[in-house]
Amino acid sequence: MKLKNFLAYMVCFLGYTLLNAQSSDLKIIPQPLQLETTNGHFSIKKEHAIFLDPNFQDAKPEAQLLKQLIKKETNIDLSISNAKSNAIDGITINRNTSIKNNEGYKLEINTKGIHLQASSRAGIFYGIQTLSQLFPVAIENKPNNRLPLLSIIDNPRFEYRALMLDPARHFLPIAAIKEYIDAMAAYKFNYLHLHLTDDHGWRIEIKKYPLLTKIGSIRKETNGNGIPHGGFYTQDELKDLVAYAKSKHVEIIPEIDMPGHGMSILSAYPDLACFPRKFEVSTVPEVSKELLCAGKPEVYQFYEDVINEVASIFPNPKLHLGGDEAPLDNWKKCPHCQLTMQKNNLDHEEKLMAHFFDRINKILTKLNKEPLLWYESDVESYPKNSTVFLWRNEEPDIKTQEIKSRGLLMINSYGRNTYFDYPQSKGDIPNVKWMSVLSLKKVYEFDPVRGLPENENQFIKGVQGCVWGEYVPNIERAFYMTYPRVLALSEKAWSTKSNWSWEQFKKKLDKHFIKLLNNGVKYRPPIELYTE
Repeated sequence: MKLKNFLAYMVCFLGYTLLNAQSSDLKIIPQPLQLETTNGHFSIKKEHAIFLDPNFQDAKPEAQLLKQLIKKETNIDLSISNAKSNAIDGITINRNTSIKNNEGYKLEINTKGIHLQASSRAGIFYGIQTLSQLFPVAIENKPNNRLPLLSIIDNPRFEYRALMLDPARHFLPIAAIKEYIDAMAAYKFNYLHLHLTDDHGWRIEIKKYPLLTKIGSIRKETNGNGIPHGGFYTQDELKDLVAYAKSKHVEIIPEIDMPGHGMSILSAYPDLACFPRKFEVSTVPEVSKELLCAGKPEVYQFYEDVINEVASIFPNPKLHLGGDEAPLDNWKKCPHCQLTMQKNNLDHEEKLMAHFFDRINKILTKLNKEPLLWYESDVESYPKNSTVFLWRNEEPDIKTQEIKSRGLLMINSYGRNTYFDYPQSKGDIPNVKWMSVLSLKKVYEFDPVRGLPENENQFIKGVQGCVWGEYVPNIERAFYMTYPRVLALSEKAWSTKSNWSWEQFKKKLDKHFIKLLNNGVKYRPPIELYTE
């Protein structure tokens, strides 16, 4: 979005916000599980202190985060001390082992102070994110050190609350991804899925295969623009990113796409194809029929070597293998694939795909990792320890039941509700006709369990919003496409269905628009909500 257009939008929205910011309702996103308010307020003063439970010393980073938040919002610099056993005045952080959810917390603000409890650091972190939303923004005309009296008991509905960035198609610098992590953590997302490889670029240093980045990370142009595009992350850079994300209670899940979406691999190592020839990194957004060969032993050795190096960078027990959009045309003609099928009594290529993933899973098992995959109905079977992502726009309810019947775990990433690369209004992405419009309201209409009752939906473990990179050339565009739609998704990922309300959600947005601006997040104002 051009700067002058963004500023024009903001003039409109600030005017709207000024008219609505005087509402006394709390505007917390995502909506907490339980929230009670009472009349009155607590004022933070310079004589207060932050008391940290002596039995919760591992939460020192969170205590420091709270100190920074208060300094930012009030310009009051509080000290951090060990909690007194009877401390009731000031700000207290206490371990409460009766809070069973690892990410749950209790937040109480009374006339004596602010009291935050959790059983883990993650719970304290999320309590602080909620607290940060209680401070007034400038236009609310309230003292910035004064907070409402309330009691919150909160924990997430889903254990997996994720966003995905796609630096494979357009490289995103590490510093930019850290900005994205800051923003998503504020709304209680706990996983960042990085799509690191695709036909359009290989973005991760693999020391045993240097040509992956020397050749596979660079495409000569994008959609005929004549401008080369490239970039990759060193292993040290990614280790630093993993540590940074962990400090925000975000786990990073890498994706090494296989056996398709591999033109960046084949451009560097063409002998891994069924029919070797000279390949190039893709320059247009289309699905290639070139798969890595499922019948060549060197392909499995390649993946084992790559996975070993990837596992040394990312400690998370999950690794995404891609697995989608893999046309089987070449496997049907390839003598290596056909011989492998014959040796393993596989009577069609869909079973060869299952055989391929079984072999890859054995590599993961040795590293104590489990596979994540984009779900495809025509794959004969998946490893039993797989978690699959519902993503295709066709027959989502039928596919959900398929996944359940196969005994697999599922993440709901249904495209028509969670693909944030889709346009937010008509004309938002010029000259792209196949994408449907995904409005803020349509995201809020998303039901992650697809109407299944509680006793039938336990295999659905979470939610993921995706920002595919074909038309997202930089982090500014990624923010524009993600926000504010991700605010709606955060409420669907964290809050219970009984706390969903589109009308109430709309009333909460004004404050968050100001907070996003203050944090440098250039979102797309959903003008259509106020011009209907």
